[in-house]
Amino acid sequence: MGNRIKELRKEKGVTLKTLSDAVGIAVSTLSGYEKEVGEKGYRNPKIENWEKLAEFFKVPVEYLQGAGWSQDDVVEFLLFMIANRYNNFFDGPFYVEVDNGKVFKYGFDKVDLYSVDPKDLPGYKEKMKEYLEEQVTIDENEKGRKVTHSDDYLQDDYYDDYFDELVGVYAPNDEVVRQPLIDEIDNPTIDLASVLGGLLPGDEIRKIETAYIEFDFEDKLLEELHSRNETFFAFKKILLDNIKSLSDYAFLASIGEGWGMQPSPEYVIAKRLSDELQEKKFDSKMASFKVDPYKASKKNIDAMSITSNDHKLLFEIVAHLLDENKELKKRVEQLENKLPK
Repeated sequence: MGNRIKELRKEKGVTLKTLSDAVGIAVSTLSGYEKEVGEKGYRNPKIENWEKLAEFFKVPVEYLQGAGWSQDDVVEFLLFMIANRYNNFFDGPFYVEVDNGKVFKYGFDKVDLYSVDPKDLPGYKEKMKEYLEEQVTIDENEKGRKVTHSDDYLQDDYYDDYFDELVGVYAPNDEVVRQPLIDEIDNPTIDLASVLGGLLPGDEIRKIETAYIEFDFEDKLLEELHSRNETFFAFKKILLDNIKSLSDYAFLASIGEGWGMQPSPEYVIAKRLSDELQEKKFDSKMASFKVDPYKASKKNIDAMSITSNDHKLLFEIVAHLLDENKELKKRVEQLENKLPK
């Protein structure tokens, strides 16, 4: 993956000359940094120059070097999700499976884990050791043989030294351990469409849907998004204005590739946005609480699934605590006024 120097420079409307003057690196050198690996004139920055450039763009060095997902990649993914939030079971722009706006943690291709190394399965080594202890025993003259009596055991150092060999002999296809572990692994989803509905104004979501409603096939929509035209950047601004995580470059740089038993990058993004929505809801509640704590408390208590008598009793308790808190604040202010200035 190439670095993001040119991408960030274009994004911020900075010329090579301006960047050169700001960081003290020659224009010709910067031009070489922006070329693709293997392209004539390509140059790889020294660590001190990476740091200068990262400081200028206000991003981590890792993000500048190309780690994780770019901001535009995430924006493209979210726009695709909004445009397809009512469609079921389709492949998104980055090969994640989506069902009516829900993003799967591992994806359908990993439900059976065909491409996953058994050793990457959570708990595999422990389960396999337990299985092998039941199947093999130690003999002074051989590496392993069938259990012949109940008090035979597998020594830890022997197990560690000959683990792969023992697995090959006693569980060559791994299914005896692999399948139970597969059955234990769940594949939860996050309703990303609903999360975006909570983070973005409804009229903006409808605007995005309307802009892409003409596309009958996903490939056409992807081609439109990949073109990075004026429509894309207009909607990108909407997302940036409403979603803080998109400007957290350290987070963007940390998004993994989802290989093996790692959560899909789309799920990681959905989880981060879900957490941001919860923070937004909490901040909103706290804001209303500061304006009128009694009214806010009553509203939250009334929303609870309890009897009307319990509503009344609980509110009386909360109101009493709020009264006590008010009196305590008044007392603190009186004491502060008595302190020498």
